Amino acid sequence: MESEDGYTALNFQSRRVASGTAAVAQKQDASGLPCWYQITLWAAGFVIILLGAAVTVLALQLEAEKGKIVNNGGCNASTDKFQAFLRLNFCNQKQTRSSDNSPYKVCPVQWQLHRDKCYWLSENIKTWDESQHDCSTRDSQLLVIQDKEEMDFIKSITKHAAHWIGLSRLKLEKKWIWITGSQLDQSLFPEPDYAEENSCARIRHEVTSEDCNSVFKWICQKDPLLL
Repeated sequence: MESEDGYTALNFQSRRVASGTAAVAQKQDASGLPCWYQITLWAAGFVIILLGAAVTVLALQLEAEKGKIVNNGGCNASTDKFQAFLRLNFCNQKQTRSSDNSPYKVCPVQWQLHRDKCYWLSENIKTWDESQHDCSTRDSQLLVIQDKEEMDFIKSITKHAAHWIGLSRLKLEKKWIWITGSQLDQSLFPEPDYAEENSCARIRHEVTSEDCNSVFKWICQKDPLLL
C-alpha cells in the first residue's frame, strides 16, 4: 500500500506538472509569439500610427500655407515681404528715397555706397592688369569716373594712397581710353602726362600717368543691389 500510495502520489504530481507545461505550451502556440514580443509589436505599431498622423497634419498645414500665398499674390507677394525684411534689417535707414516705391540701394560687405555705385578699395598692391583681373573676380571692374562730383568723392577717399583706375593709354592707342571703350572727356580732367608706351592712370590728389607694370592699390566699382 505504502509503495503503491507513494507511487500513486508521485505519478499524480508528475501528471500535474506535465499538464501545466502543456497548458503554457498551448498558450504560446495559440499566439505563435511570446507575450513580451507581442507587446513590443503593439508599441511599434502605435508609434507608426502616430508618425503617420503627424505627417498628415504637416501636409495639410503646408497646403493651407500654399493656399494663403496663392491668394495673396503668389511668389510676388512672398518676394515683396522678403525685400521688406531686408530693407528693415540691412538697409541704411538714413538713405533718402523719392517715394515708398523707390528702391533701396545695397552694396556687398566691405563695399561703400555712393550715389549709384558701390566702391571697393584694395589693401594690397598690384599692376594695372592684375588689378583689373581682381575686380573681374569680384564681378566688377576698375573705376570709371563719370563726373566732377564723383571725381571729388574719389579724391576724398584716396587721399592717403594712390589707386589704379580704369583708364589707360596703350601702345596702339592715341587717346586715353576707359576700360568701357569710351574716350576721356578732358572737361573732367586734363589728359595725364605719359612717358611710357603703355601708360595707365592712377588717382590720389589728381590723376597721373604711370607705367602699367608699376604696383599700386586699386578701386573696383559695381552697381548696387536694388531692394
